[in-house]
Amino acid sequence: MEGFFLIGCQVNEIELKELLLRRYGRYLFPEMKSNEYIEFIVLAIKKEREDEIRGLYHALIPVLGMRGKFMTFEEFYDKMTGADLDLRPAEEILKEAEEIQARFANGS
Repeated sequence: MEGFFLIGCQVNEIELKELLLRRYGRYLFPEMKSNEYIEFIVLAIKKEREDEIRGLYHALIPVLGMRGKFMTFEEFYDKMTGADLDLRPAEEILKEAEEIQARFANGS
C-alpha cells in the first residue's frame, strides 16, 4: 500500500486527470477549472501526437537500420516535431559560423 502513495506523489496532477478522464469520462471532473481543461486538452493532443510518431518510428526502424541511419526515438521525435530546428536569428547563426571559421583559420 505504501508503494501506491509513493507513486501517487510523483504523478503530475494534470497527467493523472487526463488518464482518469480518458478512462472514466468527463463526469468525474465537473469542478475542473477552464485553465485545467486547456492544459488537459494540450497534454492529450501532445500525447496523441507522440503515440502516432512512436508508431511511425517503430514502423521505420527496419528501414532506418538498413540504410545505416538509426536514431533514437527522441532524435526522431525532435525531427518530426521540428524541435531540432535552430530558431535563432540568421545574423546570430552567421556570426557563430564566422567565429568557428576564424578559429579553424587560426589553427586553434
